[in-house]
Amino acid sequence: MEMDKKAVKEWKAEYEVINAMEREMLKRELPLIPPGEGAMRYFRLCESLRAQIIESREIFADQRRERYLVLEARLKKIAEYQRHGFSS
Repeated sequence: MEMDKKAVKEWKAEYEVINAMEREMLKRELPLIPPGEGAMRYFRLCESLRAQIIESREIFADQRRERYLVLEARLKKIAEYQRHGFSS
């Protein structure tokens, strides 16, 4: 599925605004958060990211497989050159 470049740029601009607002909010809030609460937020974030990583493995499996095949072909080509005395 091709993404419209204009739409991607618009989404990026929107995310940049949201991210800037969140950074400002965190600058104000972080000094007020007790260390234990900060640690708990960090661990919740890690758990959330872990779940996303697991989901993305399936989503991007085909692209990853294609990339591995390309890399495997390149490595085989390099090995073949080296067998004939060429440097890579």
